[in-house]
Amino acid sequence: MSLRLARCIVLFALLVVVLGSPVQGWDKGLLSNIPVMPAANIEAPASFTVMSFNMHHGEGMDGKVDIIRIADLLRHGNADIIALQEVDRYRLRSGFVDQARELSEMLGMHMVYSPSLTYKVGQYGMALLSRYPIIDSSWALLPGNLETRSLLMTTIQIGSEPVHVATTHLGLSEEDRRLQLTRISELLADKQGPLVVAGDFNMEEEAFPVKMNRLSLIDVPLSKVTQGTFSGGQRIDYVFANVKNSGSAWTVPTILSDHFPVIARFIMGTTARV
Repeated sequence: MSLRLARCIVLFALLVVVLGSPVQGWDKGLLSNIPVMPAANIEAPASFTVMSFNMHHGEGMDGKVDIIRIADLLRHGNADIIALQEVDRYRLRSGFVDQARELSEMLGMHMVYSPSLTYKVGQYGMALLSRYPIIDSSWALLPGNLETRSLLMTTIQIGSEPVHVATTHLGLSEEDRRLQLTRISELLADKQGPLVVAGDFNMEEEAFPVKMNRLSLIDVPLSKVTQGTFSGGQRIDYVFANVKNSGSAWTVPTILSDHFPVIARFIMGTTARV
């Protein structure tokens, strides 16, 4: 065997080892501690799960931008519907990839996207992924004086019932959040039937200038044993609904963003009392 051929064989073997290594290595031991719920039955679901996650354009607390490990985290959470905030499309900082499309393809889920900011090259906004068909979707920019924000609205066919799911990412100032919540209430006021609103609201619950119960929505409380939703320990990410939930929501501690995913399970055919 020639020396050149031997070197090629060694290089090929090294590539197999590297490419075949599991992506869990970035957060060793963490995924095994995530409470995994079984996915709902697609044809006749008795319940469904919603995850909300500010993914920070795929950049972790370790400074690495890696959409593959984000997909692995979402896959392990096994949610039926995933509301994502801070999602890049074709931006330099995230490698010019369409992150929403990449995640949709890796997870085998339906996808819609709403751009909050559009640049000369690329966009920045929110995405919603669903294992159930998305039968309608729209988005609207929200008022505010600082960075532009948006509301992504969808109708998802879950079994025989259409469920409205919306996601948003509110601004950094109290005045912007007040204007944005008021506008969200107007945009969602005519929604009939089950409604879930999830996202990064950028404030703790007592600071809400406009309460979500104007929409007959109640906050799904976090489990008493769970952590906050932000790396600093605060709770600023929420899931609101007029559908009965099967207990508390829970978070997934991770270093893959400065936020933690929040997951809640809802029972089909029920309406929560407000």
